[in-house]
Amino acid sequence: MIKQYIKQPIRSIKKDIYQSSLNIIGLTLGFAAIIYIATYIFHESSFDTFHSKADRIYRVVAHMKMGDTETDISTSENPMCIVAKNELPEIEDASRLYYENDQILRAGEKKFIEKRLWYADKNVFNVFDFELLEGDENTALSQPNSIIVTKGFGEKYLGKVALIGKTIDVGSSGKPYTITGILKDIPENSHVQFDALASYNSVPLFNRTGLDGWGNFTTLYTFILLKPSADFHAFDAKFKELPRKYYTKALQKAGMTLEDFEKQGSFIKHYLQPLTQIHLDKTYVDDSCNHGNKQMLYILGAIGILIIIVACFNFINMATARASLRAKDIGMKKVLGSSKASIILQVLSETFAQALLALFFAVILLLIVSPFLISLSGLSLSFTDFVNLPVISIILLLPFIISLLAGLFPAFVISKFKPVEVMKQKTLYAGSNSMVRNVLVSMQFVVFIVLVAGTIAIGKQLFFMRNSNPGFNKENVLVIENCNELGNSSYMFKDELKKHPEVTDACYTSDVPSEYEGNANEFKKTEDKSGIILNRLRADGDFLNTLKIKMEDGRFFSNKINEEKDNAIINRKAADLLGWTDCVNKTIYDGNGGHNLNVVGIVEDFHLGSLKLEKLPLIIRGAESARFLAIRVQAGKANKVVELARNQWETTISNTPFNYFFLDNAFNAQYKSEARLSKLVGLFSIISALIASLGLLGLVSFASLRRKKEIGVRKVNGATILEILTMLNKDFIIWVAVAFVAAIPIAYYTISKWLENFAYKTEISWWIFALAGFGALAIALLTVSWQSWKSATRNPVEALMYE
Repeated sequence: MIKQYIKQPIRSIKKDIYQSSLNIIGLTLGFAAIIYIATYIFHESSFDTFHSKADRIYRVVAHMKMGDTETDISTSENPMCIVAKNELPEIEDASRLYYENDQILRAGEKKFIEKRLWYADKNVFNVFDFELLEGDENTALSQPNSIIVTKGFGEKYLGKVALIGKTIDVGSSGKPYTITGILKDIPENSHVQFDALASYNSVPLFNRTGLDGWGNFTTLYTFILLKPSADFHAFDAKFKELPRKYYTKALQKAGMTLEDFEKQGSFIKHYLQPLTQIHLDKTYVDDSCNHGNKQMLYILGAIGILIIIVACFNFINMATARASLRAKDIGMKKVLGSSKASIILQVLSETFAQALLALFFAVILLLIVSPFLISLSGLSLSFTDFVNLPVISIILLLPFIISLLAGLFPAFVISKFKPVEVMKQKTLYAGSNSMVRNVLVSMQFVVFIVLVAGTIAIGKQLFFMRNSNPGFNKENVLVIENCNELGNSSYMFKDELKKHPEVTDACYTSDVPSEYEGNANEFKKTEDKSGIILNRLRADGDFLNTLKIKMEDGRFFSNKINEEKDNAIINRKAADLLGWTDCVNKTIYDGNGGHNLNVVGIVEDFHLGSLKLEKLPLIIRGAESARFLAIRVQAGKANKVVELARNQWETTISNTPFNYFFLDNAFNAQYKSEARLSKLVGLFSIISALIASLGLLGLVSFASLRRKKEIGVRKVNGATILEILTMLNKDFIIWVAVAFVAAIPIAYYTISKWLENFAYKTEISWWIFALAGFGALAIALLTVSWQSWKSATRNPVEALMYE
């Protein structure tokens, strides 16, 4: 009996190779899509789960409100780690990780700008499971100026030598750090990525000063490990109260009590964020860590389910449509004693065989097209991502799930054939115009229309963000990094570059749009006790002309920055928060610097980040030099200016690498997640269209076969090819139109919900849906007409010769 169930599917596939091929191709596309999507979802959801104590590790984050401004902070204050560990007995251990941008490293004649060097407390291995291949976990980071590195990092700077005991010079001062351990490469699914960890107690003094004190947040992350017996909810309540007594002392120095501070509506609240939620949490996001997009996972997951449902519908449609062709075979089996259950089992075994073949081809297809998928989407998945337990489980379960979803309905339809009626040919074409099949065709095209409309809407929003006016001119701007290393040569470097006719202007600035790191502190009107949080930026007098930012009131800094040290510029949003319409006789108190500033100008708002977020309230202070030099160049002269700048840099400061980028590229790179989503949804739209087209091809092929004699009779009686095409096409076109009507509200709602994530968004235009509907109609017409044309142009004698 089992042997029969194995042989029968093979015979069935060979007997109707055309339909079987369409079924297998459709399932192959669906399987490939769902395996790829599932692999990516599991990969993104697995971040930081490799730590054995991950369920007990929390990151300290904060939410701050000052006046009318609020902000979420992913970092913490320097004292938090030690104070919490000493005062809360539920804590087993606590450790800090500190990140500093663009470290300058030197080894012999080699020099690099390193972005993956962090600082850590000596007990970091007590909290995390980062693996040390050589060295002692307990002592590797105990001494100042000690560093542990990956093998690749060490070879990059020192070559293929024994690394323990060797030194690397770190920072502009070139302080030697001794290698005390070799670190195993950090797993890709870690939200913190580094190639080297230096001891925390060797953080340079100028950064250490900024870390000390409560209420002072920088790129410092505090991680708390709770004891296994700790009650999280009870601990969480105690933890939130911990900083209050320390803030009381800090505010007393500023002449304010904590009660007065909170009565004004201001607060700083600390929270515990589970380690495994950091990667996909969009609330506490910064550039230092590896962050994902939870919404994208939901979208891709929904698309994957829809794709596999479409593939199932496709299978059901073709199986039920062609079931009548098997009526006599089923009738004979029933006459010979086959039970209804055995017939159902036979059909399910045939479905299972086709699903197994489709799964095999899907895996082969993924292996072939994976380089294309990586280049298209930017989602780089390694072989190990596909061979984890969840993905393998899905792969193994797919044939069984699909056999049940796609095989049960056809199996019941076929098993209901009555032998007597079959022999009289009463059921030979029964149900060929089944309402169920037409509804399934419509649902396939509903999915396609929704996906196409979504692809167009994402592309439209992406175009809107890239081409909207951000409040400055980002074109033809070259940005040189690490200019703070120029020291006293900064004036000369800038002036030498401005002598070239290809350079139209240049300015030093602490931050440029798209590279803003969120420096902020409290400011307030001198007559008020309550304040607001303003983002800080420093720039020289050429900032406005270089970036083409407009003044709204007052003036900008002159080039005599020494005379501007007590002056400040604010933007319109900051002015509105302060209740000012102009800057005449206005002063503002700097809560961080502890002195008053004269507000001499108001600039129009411009975006420091992407258009996904609101414009930030901003205060600008004068600076003679800063980290970045932004250079406006003549159109078409960018490459020449890069070489001019490189030569001037190497002449001026040979011990620091020359790094640069173009502002428009950096600004557009902020939308890489949206660009990736657009490509993926577009790809799955194509897959959905292919599956739906295969289904239509099978159905119209069957319809043409069923109406073969009718077509012959009509042609003999003078029917034209156009009339035959219309007869065969009209039913399918009607159901595509039904799909279009059903898809519009679904697509509109989905697009509207997605656009809610953007502070600045495009309109949902009517032509998005019209274009998606036209695409569905065009695909249906092309698919159906191709097969219909073959039937309409066939010699009628072929159909009537045996009549």
